[in-house]
Amino acid sequence: MDQELVALIVAGVGLVGAIGGAAVGGFAAARGARIGAETAASATIRQVQDQAVANHVHWLRERRLDACRNFMEAYSQFVDAATGLAVLLDGASDGVGAADFNTLYPPTLALHRSYFVIRVVGPEELYETGQQVRTTLSAHVDSMISWKEAHLRRDDQEVAECRDHYNGCLNQMTRAYSAFVVAVNRAVTSPA
Repeated sequence: MDQELVALIVAGVGLVGAIGGAAVGGFAAARGARIGAETAASATIRQVQDQAVANHVHWLRERRLDACRNFMEAYSQFVDAATGLAVLLDGASDGVGAADFNTLYPPTLALHRSYFVIRVVGPEELYETGQQVRTTLSAHVDSMISWKEAHLRRDDQEVAECRDHYNGCLNQMTRAYSAFVVAVNRAVTSPA
């Protein structure tokens, strides 16, 4: 009987060990599956966030490029119109009228509209240099108006002074535009 009892006890301990081992093994398997699922979910979240950031950076760069392209195109059109007007003024023509100055307004308005988009999409250096272009462009227009008025008064000394002032304003505007182009290159080549 002792042998039977020992066999029964050993069988009972073996059964408890098997049940306990299965429970421990099952618990370990469940814990491993949960950790694997959490890791996969974290990786997916990180991947989605990284892709969203990359998409936003690309979108922002495209908006900057569009705004800067429009700004530069408007500046170029303004320079063409202003150069034509300066040729008329330099010829001391009394026939320079308001209609001739009206050619400056469409590109000026386009430049201002583009600038406001640049203010939104940034960066700060880009809109600050854009503001300098706007400021010097306005001074340039004012110098041309003063030059025209000096012609109308037929004051040769004042005409010469206005032409010199015009040339100074033109140089300032050109420098401001060059600084803007440098800022554009930085803005579109560096990450947002």
